[in-house]
Parts: sequence; C-alpha cells; structure tokens
Amino acid sequence: MKKIKMIGVVFAVLLLSMGVVFAGSDYENQRYLVKSNNGVLKMMYGVRHSFDSGFTTDLSPGQLKVLEKFGVDVEEVEIYSITVKPVCGNGIIEGGEKCGEPGLGCPIGFVCDNCKCVEGTTPEPPPEPEPCTPSTQMPWGITKVNGGESETDVIVAVLDTGIDTDHPDLVGNIIDAHCVGIGHTTCEDDNGHGTHVAGTIAANGKIIGVAPDVSLMAIKVLDSAGSGWTDDIAKGIEYAADNGASIISMSLGGDRQSSLIKEAIDYAVSEGVLVIAAAGNDGPRTGSIDYPGANVNVLAVGAIDSKEKVPRWSSRGINDGDYIVEEREVEFGAPGVSIESTWNDGCYDTISGTSMATPHVAGLAAKLWETDAGTTRTKLQELARLYDLYVGGDDSATGFGLPIAIN
Repeated sequence: MKKIKMIGVVFAVLLLSMGVVFAGSDYENQRYLVKSNNGVLKMMYGVRHSFDSGFTTDLSPGQLKVLEKFGVDVEEVEIYSITVKPVCGNGIIEGGEKCGEPGLGCPIGFVCDNCKCVEGTTPEPPPEPEPCTPSTQMPWGITKVNGGESETDVIVAVLDTGIDTDHPDLVGNIIDAHCVGIGHTTCEDDNGHGTHVAGTIAANGKIIGVAPDVSLMAIKVLDSAGSGWTDDIAKGIEYAADNGASIISMSLGGDRQSSLIKEAIDYAVSEGVLVIAAAGNDGPRTGSIDYPGANVNVLAVGAIDSKEKVPRWSSRGINDGDYIVEEREVEFGAPGVSIESTWNDGCYDTISGTSMATPHVAGLAAKLWETDAGTTRTKLQELARLYDLYVGGDDSATGFGLPIAIN
C-alpha cells in the first residue's frame, strides 16, 4: 500500500508540476535548495548543483507551491555581490558616503550638490586616456603590510569575477582558471574586480603584490555585474579545497548566512584551507558585517585608509573585546581605500572597499604560511596585536589590528 501511495503522490506531483510550468511562465524564476535527493524530483525540476543536503534548481512560484504542498522542504538561494565601496551617482548617499569626499566624484554629466550627484548643466569632458602604467610599482597598501617579497609555493584561490589570465603582471602566477555556474561564456574576468583583487595578492611586474611568488587559482563565481548565486559560490569553495588551495580569498558577501556556503566552508576548513573574506561596506552600524566574513571559521577583514583611519562605510562586527573570534566579528583591518592594482584591460585601476582590504590579508597569509591554516591564522593574529588600530583592543572595525609581516 505504501509503495502504491508513493507512486500516486509522485505521479500527482509530476502532473501538477507540468501544469504550473506553463501557468508560471510569465514569472521570473527564483533559485532554491530542494532538501531532497529524490531522483524523480531531480528529473522533474532539473539540477544545477547537487549537495549532501539536496539539490539546487530554478523554480517558478507555481512549482514552489507544489513542492511545499507535498511537504518537500525548500530554502531560497541568495545572491552575493562584490564588496567594492558604493559609488555615488544615483542621488543617494550609500554606506555613509558623501560625493564630496576626496577621491569620490560624480559620473560625467553630474555634479556634487549638497552631497548628492545631480545632473550638471555642462557635462565634464572625458578624461585623457592614461598610459598603461601604474603610478607606482609598490602601492601604499603593499608597503604598509610589508609585502612585496615572498618565497612560497602556496596556492591562493580567488573566488570572484575571474582573473585576466593574459595580464602581464599575473600571467606567470595563474595555475588554474575554473568557472562555476551556467552563463559564463568564458572564465576570463569581464568586470575587473577579480583581477584587481588578484593583483594585490600576487602581481609581479609593473606593479607588485603582497606575495608575488604565490600561485593563483582563478575561480569565476560572479558575473560581469559582480553578483553570483550562493550555490555557485559554495561549489567554488569545494573546488578550491579539492584542488590544492591552501587559502581562499572572497571579496564578496551578503546580509544573511547561506547554509550552502556555510557547509562548503566547514568542508574547506576540515581540508586544511584558510578562508578569508571581506567584512562588507555597510558601516558604520555595529553588526553590519556581511557573510561569509561573519562566519566564525572565516577571517573577516575591514578597511583602513593610508592614514590608518577607518572609513565610515567599512562594516562593523559585534566584537566584545576578548580577542576570541566569534560569529559576526571582524578579525583584522587592512588597506582598503584608494588601492591601485591590476585591471582586466591589461592595465591598472584604483578603487576602494573591503574587497581591496581582503587580498592584503590573503597575500600576507600566503607570504607567512606556517605548517597549517590554524597556525597561520594564529600568526596573523599575533602580528595584528602588535599594531592596534581604531580604538584600543579587539574592536568592531579592525578586530585584532593590522597584521604586518616581519621580514
């Protein structure tokens, strides 16, 4: 009887599912984790990624209702984005920014009026094209953390928008380029963000990174707009852990914990990988830290400028001052304002954000790599306590402080 009943249920679900596919075709589908590994459900809905806890797929509102009606547990899959400092241009001040701040101007055709970018009467002429040469070989952030030299065979996986694999300052360091997710026509960086992050870690040419001898694994999990589904990011983490990465650098995040990314991080840590991520750009509110940086198994990095000040937009944790890393706490502060690095056009660009702070710590972790991830993390914490920032002690903006290599 149970077998017959189950077949009937599956058949009913199949019929209803087929009906709502057409009924819901006018609605944009959302991605979900279906918490089942039932083969019939996989066949019916299609599988983007398989996990121990189930599989991810895109569902219409009607399909979702059918699954819920039959008691199948589902969880919405979120989108995470790069953590570059927001740019004023829509008339809205974001993250505590003002368009009159140094280095933050308005787009062409807009002027700053009362801290808002508004349409100007006389459009500004486009700037003269700059030669493909950085302003300096050693950006201020690299000097600040005492980077620029390394002798290590550590592999750092950069989960981002990809890396320009032909960039002359990076081509010698990239050992793998991998795409996760459907829709990427190439693993190349079609945004620029990933190449910028990679340059801070390991550039070795006209511009120098923190650890110019390390190997880079370029894992494209974000699209040209800098956004990506969290199931793709989780699979990228698994790929890095399974293919020899000692360090994972993620300059991306979102407001809520993704169960899939959490599971992937747990797996990577169990495989001896050190995971580093951006704190986010939603400051200065206490507790504004993003995930996955807020995960206790991840080193969360906030931003500082060249004068060691914390920008308002750098996200804060809920640090309680005990120098014990807990959930939703910032661990370090690092250079993240006006950071010059490689770009996906083969040249260079200067941008800001906790995205830029994160690779400084990732590069330091590679440069100072000890016997394992845990020992390396402890080493970074010890160095950071020697260079306290912001306010005294384990604070919500810079945590333990700024780790600086001692050569």
